[in-house]
Amino acid sequence: MTHKPGPNEWGLSRKAIMTACEGSLRRLKTDVIDLYQVHMQDRNVAIDETLRALDDLVTEGKVRYIGCANYAGYSLVESLWAADRLQTHRYESIQLQWSLVRRSAERELISAAAAFGLGVLVWSPLSRGFLSGKYQRGRPAPAGSRLDVHQDDFRAFDNEKNWNLLDVVGRIAEQHETTHSAVSLAWLLARPHTSSIIVGARTEAQLEDNLRALSVKLTSEDLKELDEASRPDWDYPWDVLRNAEAGDAQLLT
Repeated sequence: MTHKPGPNEWGLSRKAIMTACEGSLRRLKTDVIDLYQVHMQDRNVAIDETLRALDDLVTEGKVRYIGCANYAGYSLVESLWAADRLQTHRYESIQLQWSLVRRSAERELISAAAAFGLGVLVWSPLSRGFLSGKYQRGRPAPAGSRLDVHQDDFRAFDNEKNWNLLDVVGRIAEQHETTHSAVSLAWLLARPHTSSIIVGARTEAQLEDNLRALSVKLTSEDLKELDEASRPDWDYPWDVLRNAEAGDAQLLT
């Protein structure tokens, strides 16, 4: 789009959805889209309007299934409840960011997807390449790399916890005679709720490196080490719930 979008040219209004879908069908030169996902929640549009528009696309045969991406946990569940109430087609998948470095999706979204039977499509599984092994403690990002271009992200990743995590990933990679990327992706593939992983390889070599994950069989000890090294430091209510589940909850007055 070469001009500033108008109020109905983006977001999840009925007009925006219908226009966007027709554009996708035209560009793809197809009559039907297998999975049509909305890119992000839109708090300016009632979820009922969004779901009815998407439901029409399914009933018209233009879309087979619908999904969402980048939703907060409350919005995902609200959408599923609304679909049940309206008797429309519901989201069958959620696309979200998930990796050893960024595990915040586990706080709400992964549990919600499991509870309601949604597929989970993972984006940025290597955290902009940070988990590929090309970055080193105490050194700047390699020139031309993704985190050289996105210095804010590199600064966010540049902490002792993440470097220690990379040490663990590297050690496990050596044991399996494979690469950092393969181990990091294999960890995601071993998660029971992962349906598919979206990789962002820029070269054939990177793609081949990513595909090695398919042959890596992490042991239970490997998974435990990776889980511990990457464990998020969550606070309330997860600290209380974790302690309760471990039998260490204190009596509240």
